[in-house]
Amino acid sequence: SKFLVPGLIGFIIMLTAVISTSLTVVREKERGTMEQIMVSPLRPIQVVLGKTLPYMAIALVSATAILILGYLLFDIQIKGSMVLLYAGIMILILASLGQGLLISSATDSQQVAFMASIFTTLLPSFLLSGFVFPIASMPVVLQVLSNLAVVKYFLVVVRGVMLKGVGFEAVWEQFVFMAIFALITLGVLLTKFHVARG
Repeated sequence: SKFLVPGLIGFIIMLTAVISTSLTVVREKERGTMEQIMVSPLRPIQVVLGKTLPYMAIALVSATAILILGYLLFDIQIKGSMVLLYAGIMILILASLGQGLLISSATDSQQVAFMASIFTTLLPSFLLSGFVFPIASMPVVLQVLSNLAVVKYFLVVVRGVMLKGVGFEAVWEQFVFMAIFALITLGVLLTKFHVARG
């Protein structure tokens, strides 16, 4: 349970954030209201914030609930810095929201968006992140593919901070990889909005 609960945080964040946000933009497309948003005076960054802030709050509450339940039910105490832990949680949430919105902007129906978000979160988060199976015991091909799963880096951070009490110097590389993932997904998304608005 001590390894399962920290992993559960990343798993739940990815599922809730990616799936919920993947349906937001595509829902506007299906309703035909996306064009109204595009011609509104709102800047792309404001549109993205409006679409992501509610889900960011939900993911943050979910992560906090898992931490509290982990302490109450399994006596899992956070040995390291709470600030460092929540910094990791926030970067994973941003990366997840960016991925979800990117899926949403690239698809034209909620069914396709839902399937794409399940395929790109459930399988990598469950199988390739080290959540269930140790990455070292996987075939080489899967070990290489696991580098594309942002949860893999988060698990190193959350397990290191919660269970071992490590500091930033031990996990800074994982923060860099997560930040790159978040910047790429959100950057591509904002670029698409700019292009769509002409």
